Amino acid sequence: PSPAVPSAVSTLTDDLLSYYQHVTRAVLGDDPQLMKVALQDLQSNSKIAALLPYFVHVVSGVSAGPTLGGHLTYMAVRLNRPAPLPQVKSVSHDLQQLNRLLHVARSLIQNPYLRLGSYARSLVGSVLYCALEPLAASINPLNDHWTLRDSAAMLLSRIFWTHGDVLSGLYQQILLSLQKVLADPVRPLCSHYGAVVGLHALGWK
Repeated sequence: PSPAVPSAVSTLTDDLLSYYQHVTRAVLGDDPQLMKVALQDLQSNSKIAALLPYFVHVVSGVSAGPTLGGHLTYMAVRLNRPAPLPQVKSVSHDLQQLNRLLHVARSLIQNPYLRLGSYARSLVGSVLYCALEPLAASINPLNDHWTLRDSAAMLLSRIFWTHGDVLSGLYQQILLSLQKVLADPVRPLCSHYGAVVGLHALGWK
């Protein structure tokens, strides 16, 4: 017998699946102009709410439910493409990809038609990772991971500014986490820097 079709994906239209395919390819591809157009549309499209879990998964690799992995695999089959896509923790060696994933997160956050709900927390976790972690890319002194941390801090501020209602209680937790990183002498300079710019972006004095 044929395997059951995951209901969440089976209800996605071919147009939505095609949109997901084109946006992810554009954002992670080599054409800057195509990436810009895709991000602008992701930021303003009013008809992509059903794709929100999948775009969040591209950034964070975090599912809101136990079946998302199966849904992504089924989606990959329908799109005739491999399932794995870059996520912040899997591309810590690649500043370009990390910046692109932050751009995806920013577009999702700025889209006024998307209700992030619990997905906002997943995005916060990914943004914090970019700000605080001693990324593999930071080993090379020629890599400007400082700008990535600046961008992550500003995005963190925007998330709380625009979606604070669904992040109740998380603000103080994040402040405490950033302060803890800053006070930890074992943490490297890049992590201390990320904590400083994060605290500044969140208005901590």
